[in-house]
Amino acid sequence: MAMEQDDLEIDDILSAKKPQKKINSSVKGKVNEREVVKILNKRFSKILSENPSWGLFSRTMGSGNRFSQVALSYNAKQIFSSDISCPPSFKFTIESKAGYDIDLCSAFSGSKEIDSFLKQATEDGEKSNKMPMVLWKKNRRPRLAFIHSKVAPNLPTYHMIYREWIAMSFEDLLIESDDFFFEKK
Repeated sequence: MAMEQDDLEIDDILSAKKPQKKINSSVKGKVNEREVVKILNKRFSKILSENPSWGLFSRTMGSGNRFSQVALSYNAKQIFSSDISCPPSFKFTIESKAGYDIDLCSAFSGSKEIDSFLKQATEDGEKSNKMPMVLWKKNRRPRLAFIHSKVAPNLPTYHMIYREWIAMSFEDLLIESDDFFFEKK
């Protein structure tokens, strides 16, 4: 069988390839946080409109370094302790992560990156006396939620246990009732 010219694929190694556009991780994180805020404000629009004094979910500016710089009051810690500023009655602090090409198969032997997310969320939760939550969005994948197993909701069919944490689709978590997320009025 003779090979035709069309059967050959020849790479042009002499042509200069365009460099890939570098993605600014800080910008990516801020975009992700704005998406989370929009999702939360939409999901909880009814309870937030019934309690206007609570305010809305919003991005927290410079959350990672705030506690080492100033002595915040208890109320300020409740509001500004994590990436997302939550209404005072919200039971969780939210650490929001975007990107991070983590292979979930590595979780079976422990993942330094996931561990660092969970540690940061735990510290934020302790500072504000709330339960920690991590929201992680890998590029072009659904957002995952990590919550501590001691506050586990009705577990969806598909979930993963990681140490003492439960990982699930953020969409599945948002199906829970408002009472799961907010202190009783």
